[in-house]
Amino acid sequence: MFREQRISRMKRQLKEIAGNTFYQLMIVYTICVLLIALGFLSKYTLQFHIFAVMLGILGVSIIPEETSKVKINRKVHYIFFLGAVLIIFAFRSIPYLGNSVPLGYDPGLYKYGIEYGLINLDSWILSGGMEPGFLYLMIPFKFLFSSQFILTWLFIFFSLLLGLSIYFFTREFLGEQSALFSLLIFSLSVIQFKTFWYLYYKNVIGLSFMLFSMYFLAKYEKSEKRLFLGLFIVLGGLVLSVHRPTFYIFGISYFLYALISPYRKGNYNFNKLKINILSGILIGLIGMSFYAGKFLPAITNILPFVAEGFISPGESPGTFISFFYYQYSALLYLPFAIIGLFYFLKKKEFNMIVIWAIINLSIVYFQFFFFNRFIIHLDIVLIILSGQGLSILFEDKRKLFIMLSLALMLSGLFFISNESTASKPLLSEKALSFIERIPELTEENSKIMVISSEYSPWVKGYSGRTTIAPGLFDENKWGEEEWEIFWTATDMQKTREMMSVYEKPIYLYAGTKSFNNPCFSLYIENNGEKIYKYDC
Repeated sequence: MFREQRISRMKRQLKEIAGNTFYQLMIVYTICVLLIALGFLSKYTLQFHIFAVMLGILGVSIIPEETSKVKINRKVHYIFFLGAVLIIFAFRSIPYLGNSVPLGYDPGLYKYGIEYGLINLDSWILSGGMEPGFLYLMIPFKFLFSSQFILTWLFIFFSLLLGLSIYFFTREFLGEQSALFSLLIFSLSVIQFKTFWYLYYKNVIGLSFMLFSMYFLAKYEKSEKRLFLGLFIVLGGLVLSVHRPTFYIFGISYFLYALISPYRKGNYNFNKLKINILSGILIGLIGMSFYAGKFLPAITNILPFVAEGFISPGESPGTFISFFYYQYSALLYLPFAIIGLFYFLKKKEFNMIVIWAIINLSIVYFQFFFFNRFIIHLDIVLIILSGQGLSILFEDKRKLFIMLSLALMLSGLFFISNESTASKPLLSEKALSFIERIPELTEENSKIMVISSEYSPWVKGYSGRTTIAPGLFDENKWGEEEWEIFWTATDMQKTREMMSVYEKPIYLYAGTKSFNNPCFSLYIENNGEKIYKYDC
């Protein structure tokens, strides 16, 4: 017995030493992050990333056996909640002060999809260019607002909705403190701001539906009210209808949770398993009902790419930041996310958050299908976990927590401020205005060729004309080899033969890029933006 007491005392002493070391290093780490935010240090230093990971692992020592009853003052809670909402709105509004051009690469595609997607039913839309649930969701907004408003200010509203979904989901799982901290971190996340800049509309809505769906699942499991189960199922199905990649994460996570959650203390609840399986089937049926018929290729076409992502990792990254960049952009909250994850692992609690984190990290780290785009989802779950990590720090050392959190918030404000003020649209207002004038400058039955993917979405959405672009849209009749020949062609006869597959009149929008082909003459130029006409 004496030996057991001595071992227990030694464990307490080691834990106390580890805890003290953690707080000392946490102070150093916070100062480093602040210096990085102020520009005195570079974040792209391997030591900082190792420091963040090791600090998170060392923070396991402060995880309590039981959750404390310490709560944030209600008024303070509301003030910081409102502050987070204002931060989300303010920094996403800055790029639109004095600018009306939507951000990102694909606003033209979204504009075309919102206005004509369900009317024209183009093959590129039906095969996955735009999910049907998103197009149906946009119908009421299309009658209330202009496409320009939908692509700018309404998208800011949906970004706010994502922040609120994080708050309510985290509050249901982890409590009000963790929810508030998660919302604050989301408001300062550079990664989530980049998601906004890229105009990943479907991604943001899909994640919001996913989080609200899991929120109602948690409420059902606490109250067993069928209304909450029904809302979980409906919203889960809507995730698939709005954004297939988000459902990929949601579906795998829920499938594993459905099998694991019925197990409790050596017993397996088969009734709960049946409810879980039935719920999963209903979610799938609701989601797939949107793809029945003409939209079915959106599902069948994506399956080979998903399979290829497992067979040949690293081949389908998706357009977004790299994991290398992400590691250093999440320094603000990475240690707390690790602490939050170990909190659940220590309790042997494999809930949807933990399963989501493990699945998502595996996809990104091992570079499976669309791995760069899934960094967005990984960042969301790490934000939620970091809210729990910060809550543990708050309960253990409140005064120190206040000082460190204020310094980290200041750092985050510097990070997000720099990102927001530097964010510009890819096209100038003059260039977009020129594209919008194309209907005035060309015949109604004319076609517009585009030689660069940089301009293709803009011309498709804003020109009001049939658009021929490399590798895009239904009107394109050439493969990559033909386009390579066309870009460098100097022979009139060869150009004439290639262009015979298209009916005249044909114009070519070159933007500010140079284009030399004897069959095309300069038709009009405006502020360096050029349109050519096919004459052969």
